[in-house]
Amino acid sequence: MYHENTRQSYKHWQRTGWRLQRLARTLLLVSLRFAARVWPVALLLFTGHTALAEFNPAGRSKRPKPATHPAAGSHRPPPGTPPPPGTPKAPADTPKPEAKGPNSEALIERYTGIVLAQPGADFPLQRLLELYRERDGKLDALLADLAKRAEAGGATRYAALVAEAGLEKLEGRPEKAQSAYERAIGEDPKNPIAVVALARMLNERGDKAAARARFEQALPALKDDADREQVLRTLLGLCLDLKDYDAAKHFHEELVKRAGGSFFVRAELGRELLARGAYERAAAEYKTVVKAATGDNRVMATALRDYGKALEKLGKTAEALVQFRHALDIAGESGVRREIEAAIVDSYRQHDRLPELIAELEKRASARADDLRTLGALYEETGQVEKALTTYRRALAADNKDLATHLKVVHLLEVRGDLEQAINEYDALIRAAPRNPDFVFQLAEALISRGDRKKALARLQELEARSGSDEETLAALVDFYERVDEKERALALLQRLAGSATADPEHLIELGARYWQEGDKKKALATWLRIKAVVPDRAHALQMLGDLYLEHDMPKEALAALAEAAKLAPKQARYRKAYALALERTSANASREARGAVFDEARKIWEELIREAGSDTALAREARQHIITLYSLDGQLGQRVPGLERRLTQNPPDLEAGRLLAEAHFRLRRYADAERVLQRVIEKAPGDIESMSYLERVLVIEHKLRPAIVVLQQLAETDPKRAREYYQRMASYAAELYQDDEAVGYAARAVELSPDDAEGHKKLGEMYRKRQDVAKAISEFRQAISKNERLFPVYLELAELLLGQGETNDADMLLRRVIRASPDEELVSQAARLSMQVNLGRGTLESLEHDLLPLALNSPERPIYRQLLLEVYGALTYPLLERESSDEPKEAEAARAALDRLGERAVKPLL
Repeated sequence: MYHENTRQSYKHWQRTGWRLQRLARTLLLVSLRFAARVWPVALLLFTGHTALAEFNPAGRSKRPKPATHPAAGSHRPPPGTPPPPGTPKAPADTPKPEAKGPNSEALIERYTGIVLAQPGADFPLQRLLELYRERDGKLDALLADLAKRAEAGGATRYAALVAEAGLEKLEGRPEKAQSAYERAIGEDPKNPIAVVALARMLNERGDKAAARARFEQALPALKDDADREQVLRTLLGLCLDLKDYDAAKHFHEELVKRAGGSFFVRAELGRELLARGAYERAAAEYKTVVKAATGDNRVMATALRDYGKALEKLGKTAEALVQFRHALDIAGESGVRREIEAAIVDSYRQHDRLPELIAELEKRASARADDLRTLGALYEETGQVEKALTTYRRALAADNKDLATHLKVVHLLEVRGDLEQAINEYDALIRAAPRNPDFVFQLAEALISRGDRKKALARLQELEARSGSDEETLAALVDFYERVDEKERALALLQRLAGSATADPEHLIELGARYWQEGDKKKALATWLRIKAVVPDRAHALQMLGDLYLEHDMPKEALAALAEAAKLAPKQARYRKAYALALERTSANASREARGAVFDEARKIWEELIREAGSDTALAREARQHIITLYSLDGQLGQRVPGLERRLTQNPPDLEAGRLLAEAHFRLRRYADAERVLQRVIEKAPGDIESMSYLERVLVIEHKLRPAIVVLQQLAETDPKRAREYYQRMASYAAELYQDDEAVGYAARAVELSPDDAEGHKKLGEMYRKRQDVAKAISEFRQAISKNERLFPVYLELAELLLGQGETNDADMLLRRVIRASPDEELVSQAARLSMQVNLGRGTLESLEHDLLPLALNSPERPIYRQLLLEVYGALTYPLLERESSDEPKEAEAARAALDRLGERAVKPLL
């Protein structure tokens, strides 16, 4: 026995060592890939300049020589690694960064050098675009500079063409980007950078065949391991999408070879085939994986499980069960064991053979907790409640810490109406998990429901006593006491929570609110004042106090506290904002003479905040809105307009006054004047995104949708990070103008800018559907759900289109995914009823029952599944009842047998 234990222990630690080795290798690979990708950014952050961009002392950039054949997308290697041939070297006289930040011209020159030295790198190009936009509000100068460098030829021609293509791609002009990439490829066909970049763009646009050709073109020139592996995996997916299985097999073999025969990589092709519904090929692939895993039980069980699933999909149930059982024999105590058991149960359930599996498990007479849990669940599913209870209790005897089984026993006892035993089981649950208060609350509710309030309160007091200083549990107890109308206990416990010197201020706030509600204002104020002692940041404590005073109609005390907070932390805008808001809010209670002074003080704070806002446009906009509100409350808004007009028309114009003036006109509903002022501001500040957005809003209110579209086009150029959003709004306005072609074009542009945006694909699909372009609508809806598998309404729309095209199998598959995964019961109901219609017409309604039955059993908290099952049973039963009354004895007997089987399956969900 001792030697057996030693051997098992050795095996355990050996397995642990193997797992740790695999984990270490994985982490090392991830770290190396991460370092390869972030190195250029890290270099830039640490040095403030790049050694790759050459600068002479006079500040004029020299043209760096591009790398001859760098790996696509590769970046600077770690220190100590010799540079690849052709990499430009940093001159010895590269200037050191100055203490002060460089101006925009110097930054543009610096990043231009980086972009030309690192063709294909995303970060430097994006930063260069931002710098040009900040300076010019547009990219015309950058495009002209890159085009000039590309036409000039020489060492930078290739890098300039790649940068030009990247810019066009980022700006959402794929045709121009493709042209620039192809010119770069023609310039240096052996350099993979432009080829890979073009392939990725084509893949994003859905042109899989062209993308595959370009990836295959780049593959021989790729030297970096990470880049080569990424391209191989992309090619594997593309070949499978194009149904070129032989080519996919070839790329997969190379991946396996590079991974040193890794089992996970070896099984990758089988997983991809299974996910794509190529079950025959998946089974064949898994068969080879099983053969390769022979002798290594660590991976053999998983391989057999996957092979069995593929066989099950092919309808080869007997062979699948053989594989599952073999996997179960060698799985040991690994986590995969439960997955295998679930697959076996599902296989028997699908073929209406659960009684056979129950008999088999009963004969096994195993004392394993897992086997007993499985047998108990099958008894429960088939309505054998007493046997289920007995078996679950045997499982608990083997593993008393299994909370899920405890809960199942409680549920069955409650269903049976045996509340006394259910309470005993709750006691067992509490002993098994003494720190979980939920079980105590459930027990207390059960006791109260049967009229034993005294015992319930005793259990709650026990929980309170053993919780010690666990504030989360004690706070939950306060809420529970409140819910069961034990207000004195709740108050006493809240006092205990608030009594600590380091109490959570929320407890003090809540306790003071209770005193206030009871009319004891003195005690409430004393409690709230303790916030000063509890919160270490005095300014924050005073702000909390000020907010409380405001809520409880104490304006004088509120203003005093908030004013002191603003003085204590003058550099933090939030405290001054809070004080200004309080002044504005309490002005209604001030006398007419005092109100003007209050308004002036609040307005001065907002004006200071505008001056200090800097790049915080949201703060500046909020401050302007409050200044205009204060003018309006003081009855001075109309009088202030001429002065703001003069400040805007002076030379140079006061643009901040112009923004205030536009806000004033908008508040006075003078939309035409607001439009005029905003156009003047934008003319003087072409990169003012906030003013352009405001102008769009004004134009929409005026129903000038065509000019609003023009403004949105300017915004898309000036603020490319939100270009997708702007194009979507353009599409909406064009649709309102009944310009359907234009609307679809804008929506398509939005999708091109963000190909992974599921909502964009959804909206474009809806537009195609309105235009009756079914093929394109189906394509866009498929793209939407591939980007976001939780867009369940799109599944329904796509299924309806597919049904109209006669593709019932695909449609039904989509509907069942909604049934299984959607949290929205209305969508589940719609999908299930549509699936019922489809399967009734095909005579395959039992397959839908097989999907709904485990959902109803495993999700008792969702009655929708049981309701739908009842409808399915009704539809299945009606023809059987008709056949049962047939004059043909054999037909009637067969119908009665089918009804009996149906009744057995229906027992559990009906109960």
